[in-house]
Amino acid sequence: MKAYKKLAAVAMAAAMAASAAALAGCGDVDYIYPDRVSVYETTGTKSGLLSRKSSLSFVDAGEEDYTRQTVNISTDALYQEYVGYGASMTHSSAHLIMEADEATRTAVLEDLFSREGANFSVVRIPVGASDYIPGDTFFTCDDMPDGQTDMSLEHFNLDNDGDIIAVCKLIMQINPEVRFMASPWSAPVWMKENGMLVGGGSLKSDMHEVYADYLVRFIEEYAAEGIDISMLTILNEPGVGALSYPTMDMNASEAAEVTALVGQKLEQKNIACSIVAWDFNYGSSSSGYADTYFEMLFEEYSDTAGSYIDTVGFHCYDGDGYYSSQNLFGLKNGIEKISKDYGKASLITEITESAASNDFASNLTYAAKNVVVNPCAAQTDIDGNVWNGCGGALYWNFVLDSDGQPTAASHGGNECYGVISLDSVTTQSGDTFYKYSKSSAYYAMAQVSRFMYSVDGVPCRALAAYTDYADLCVMAYYRNDGAIIAVVCNTNETNNAPVDIVIGDKKISYEMMPQSIVTFVC
Repeated sequence: MKAYKKLAAVAMAAAMAASAAALAGCGDVDYIYPDRVSVYETTGTKSGLLSRKSSLSFVDAGEEDYTRQTVNISTDALYQEYVGYGASMTHSSAHLIMEADEATRTAVLEDLFSREGANFSVVRIPVGASDYIPGDTFFTCDDMPDGQTDMSLEHFNLDNDGDIIAVCKLIMQINPEVRFMASPWSAPVWMKENGMLVGGGSLKSDMHEVYADYLVRFIEEYAAEGIDISMLTILNEPGVGALSYPTMDMNASEAAEVTALVGQKLEQKNIACSIVAWDFNYGSSSSGYADTYFEMLFEEYSDTAGSYIDTVGFHCYDGDGYYSSQNLFGLKNGIEKISKDYGKASLITEITESAASNDFASNLTYAAKNVVVNPCAAQTDIDGNVWNGCGGALYWNFVLDSDGQPTAASHGGNECYGVISLDSVTTQSGDTFYKYSKSSAYYAMAQVSRFMYSVDGVPCRALAAYTDYADLCVMAYYRNDGAIIAVVCNTNETNNAPVDIVIGDKKISYEMMPQSIVTFVC
């Protein structure tokens, strides 16, 4: 359906310019050096796990010492806002958390969401079933008998979401700043061309509007439970193909139409929820999508359609890294184009640890390089130009058992692991107790997220941080209480890194262990 007026070229240019201005570097920081710098470290050997180290003091920077590895942090401008780190609260994750005894449940959630724990601040919720459910029957929020439809959504329900809702309410008690993102894996069967929940298929041409109603209804029903969803993706992994769990195809032009429909309905209902576009890989899977999507959104629909989305979401299962994926969206310099040309922010919305690697140290540095530190830095190129990075990153399941379960039996071969592994153990006497452990992904994210929070309602903003040393991943953010949060990862497997962190005319110095992440609260 094309129920929207054409957008004039002048209006489109103005909307682009206004959105891009919000992402550009602005202002400078009137930084006051603190008396002491707090230091926290996680090492690949696990000799330190978010451990507090001896405080440091700033000294005059003097001439650069070429025997050391220098990290320069600029206070000349502030860049992208910090959104947060977190993961998905799948039905499997929520089931395991609620199944545990109250003491274990509380401990797990405190470790994930409290200021003394990881302080994670984004929770992704599936709309209907994903591939991670505790039973064997996939579902949506409006399943109907064969041959029947429900155009008015009279049968819409959250009957399968009891555990997720309960966990989300507990999370909000621990971290009131937490944000929720909703992502559907498929529309209900009666809306789809192939009449199947599992096995791909696209929306029927006359179901675009009711699908938009379905997504908005999900947000409304969660709001009625006291859970405000502030971010929504139109579809998880559009075009992923026919797999053994719920999936659906949606090309760029269809996504643009659904985006416009959902955005209009959210606006009409005065619901404060932004749309996150794409929600799929940053590599070849994205080829050719963005130009069609944004051209249609701006040219085919209303003059406000482009404002319904403020973020592009990426998965990390295809491609060679967030900044190095030059063919992102089928565009040369795709990352730069998203922020400068399209005026949109970006967020990593899914990645997981898996059975492909069980090595804590290598997983820790992989996370820093590809998910947590490099992608979320304000990137500086060789000419000194700064690109906006991601506002944060989400891993896949918050909690699974140590075997990566539960997941539907029909979805065989799944090898994903949770940010936390939670297991029930039965003793010889028949008693049951619970134990859990934190993954390298937990520590990689927590090295940043614990220290990143709003002050007086003002979120952290990125500062440009750069280094000439290939073994180092670096990022820096300014917190509104005056602190600079600097994070450095040494990816080298064998060599220490003698690091100087230089801010203005002063520096701090630290000896980093191989495969370690260190956070400096300056």
